[in-house]
Amino acid sequence: MTTITTAFADAVHDSQTCFRRLLTAMAEPGTRVQLDRAHAFGALSAGAVQVLLTLADHHTRLWLSPSLSADQVVLDNLRFHVGAPLVNEPAQADFAVLSRTDLHACETVLPALPAGTEEYPDQGATLVVETDSLDDGVAAVLSGPGIPGQRSVCLGSLPPALVRWLSERDPRSPLGVDLIFVCERELIATPRSTRVEV
Repeated sequence: MTTITTAFADAVHDSQTCFRRLLTAMAEPGTRVQLDRAHAFGALSAGAVQVLLTLADHHTRLWLSPSLSADQVVLDNLRFHVGAPLVNEPAQADFAVLSRTDLHACETVLPALPAGTEEYPDQGATLVVETDSLDDGVAAVLSGPGIPGQRSVCLGSLPPALVRWLSERDPRSPLGVDLIFVCERELIATPRSTRVEV
């Protein structure tokens, strides 16, 4: 029998703290923030857990990459603590999580994710990418709204397809996918409006 683990110790206060930090990450792309209010759920990192605890709910369709969807501890805890309906295809998702183990699948996942429509650009998905470092690996220069000039970041060991997709997307379009790169308890965001030069 799977053990349900503790989520936020103080649901209201901890979720508000995480929400403020996530707002900072999205409003100031490339700014590193730490989420330190909850632990991992099985193979799902503590940072990714806290993103979902804060932003997802029973109205939020959630897609998990194969290694996560095969982890019963992950499934049981997300169902219990978040209640987000799990979907089988990334094209159905509001939120998607791509684990480090499954990064090779990005080539099929990225083009499938909803980018919103002209009438409802806010319906573009948010993709949480678990990476191995925010200190090393792919070096990128970010620019755009929320960034004074430019901001240099490292995104860890990413497959070439993901790096190419990041550098080729059009930040002028209101349509697209927002990305959150998570390493353990730290994260940075690259919203759809952020230009990424690698």
